[in-house]
Amino acid sequence: MIDTDKLRTALANERTLLAYIRTTLSAWIFGMAAVKFFPENILMVWLGWGAIAGGVIILFWGISQSRKRHDNVHRKKD
Repeated sequence: MIDTDKLRTALANERTLLAYIRTTLSAWIFGMAAVKFFPENILMVWLGWGAIAGGVIILFWGISQSRKRHDNVHRKKD
């Protein structure tokens, strides 16, 4: 029988991971657009590269948090 509490938590964890990925893609797109469309404005270029780097950090953070939550949910109770 499927444990509905674990299933609900696992699905919520998956939705959270997808939100991290969506945020990462948004940061990357903003960063690439800022670097491409405003190459003469050094502030926008720095903001763009910062957004790209921030997107990478958000992605790795989200993956690590998702794995931790997955392990906590599926850990066998003694």
